[in-house]
Amino acid sequence: MTRLLFEFTGGTYHATPWGHHVNEGLVEWPPSPWRIIRALLATGYTKLGWQEVPQEMRRLVEALAECEPTYHLPPATTGHTRHYMPVRGLKKGLPKTSLVIDAFVRPSDRLLVDWPLELDALQRNLLEDLLTRLGYLGRAESRVRARLAVDSDTSRGLVVSRQRREPDDEPVRLLAPVSSQSYDAWRKSFPEAPSDLIAALHMDTKTLQKEKWSAPPGTRELVYWRPAKALVHVFALGRADSVGADFNDTALFALSTDKKRDVLPLMERALPTMALFRRALLSRIGDEQKLGACPELTGKDREGRPLQCEHQHAHFIPLSLDHQNPKRIDHVLVFAPMGFGPLAGSALRRLRRTWTKGLGDVAVTLIGLGKLGEFRRLSGALIPELGTSRVWVSRTPFVPPRFLKPRGHNSLEGQVREELRVREFPELLAPPVVARPHEEAPGSKQAVWFRRFVRTRQGNGGLPPAGVFHLTLKFHVPVTGPLCLGWGAHFGLGLFVPVEEDGGR
Repeated sequence: MTRLLFEFTGGTYHATPWGHHVNEGLVEWPPSPWRIIRALLATGYTKLGWQEVPQEMRRLVEALAECEPTYHLPPATTGHTRHYMPVRGLKKGLPKTSLVIDAFVRPSDRLLVDWPLELDALQRNLLEDLLTRLGYLGRAESRVRARLAVDSDTSRGLVVSRQRREPDDEPVRLLAPVSSQSYDAWRKSFPEAPSDLIAALHMDTKTLQKEKWSAPPGTRELVYWRPAKALVHVFALGRADSVGADFNDTALFALSTDKKRDVLPLMERALPTMALFRRALLSRIGDEQKLGACPELTGKDREGRPLQCEHQHAHFIPLSLDHQNPKRIDHVLVFAPMGFGPLAGSALRRLRRTWTKGLGDVAVTLIGLGKLGEFRRLSGALIPELGTSRVWVSRTPFVPPRFLKPRGHNSLEGQVREELRVREFPELLAPPVVARPHEEAPGSKQAVWFRRFVRTRQGNGGLPPAGVFHLTLKFHVPVTGPLCLGWGAHFGLGLFVPVEEDGGR
């Protein structure tokens, strides 16, 4: 067996999986065999002064290509940064920019890669020479120190192999080169392909796109099984498969596209956008028969009946954390007071994209999975919807769950108080204050905007009773969010944010 050891001296590993856009926020972890072998070839040219690949290297590549390695992953967390790259031209007098998401893995220890083959002395010396000169693996930010492992370098990580070990293991698709013999046989049907496997390994992405290859010639896709706990997200301090108070109940996602930031979904389409987000999340569960085993996301029991647990299942809360563009949804908070079980936790970790009208695919990046209190602040800034105050105002329109009557239990005040009661919030200090669309009063502009909100969604969501309202609620004691009330409250409607007692945000 030949064991390779990689230490990420910069603390992070950056690499985008083949077939994915950088703004999807995905990281190829573990590194694919294709990536490792190409890195060794590049090192030979840049550090050993090759003008062409020596025969010994050809033998080494062919030997590595015939095997399927096993990985030993150290505990790692995920993260990402986002910035706006300048592009040519102006828009409304300002330089154009393009959003770029840089996702990464932060390993806590070294990565071991086991190749099940024995090398002769020349191959082993060459491989050791290349590894010690390898500067980075993946993108240039992924500084690495590599070498051949010795007997004392025992495995201390999670095993990632072609064999599934646990029910919640996640499939990871990695590119690997085919054997030299397989490539020669395949090339007979594709004479325009590179002359041999070594030449195929030299093809860059620009050439692949220009020649319209859907995948690099000479590759095969291997499905590896990675333990669900191999990647711990930055807020994931609890265990999703534990019980009682240790349940994770909150997940935070970032939305992005490969275009500018201002093409993200509009807040006024919160209801259908959150419904599609939920549909995308449920698709990660797989077998429809399993949906009953995930009531925290479906809101239904095994017989398909709505849960009778007073809104303890998932709320899909649209967030706009960019205060300069508050009418676009850039994050989604999934909050289930009953907690996420193993099946839900796996679906949350595997979600990669959602959809919305007019925009096509929207990339989804999981920022954190943990408990609600761990999400009050993001990068030092308070998430308004999770704040604390005695006074709360509508962020999205409140829609009464029943038809309104002038007085009594079905009046606007009666329905608001009932909604607060079933969600176990304190009593109101005074009746709700309704902002009128045509009055010169606080909230009137918001009330006008609320008329543009969509109140239907795909599927059998039904139609709400008539009326959308901008409300101000004042409680006896401070209340901590999220505060979601009324019809569509699980899909972004009836969302409130706190304000200061004097009315300032």
